[in-house]
Amino acid sequence: MSEYKPCMLRLRVETHQMLRDAVEGSSHRSMSALADEVLHIALGRMVETQESRSGIDRMIDAANK
Repeated sequence: MSEYKPCMLRLRVETHQMLRDAVEGSSHRSMSALADEVLHIALGRMVETQESRSGIDRMIDAANK
């Protein structure tokens, strides 16, 4: 079983062009491979940021009580 799931994403024209430009100078074989890596990294960072922000908010709330 593949670890990839086929899906279709709607991208802004500008985002699509940025992806196309980036794949030309990249070692990735396709725009899909590059998009997968970019999304994986960015979403991981977003989750980490939200978790840290949530922890900071809890500390601030506790300090204010």
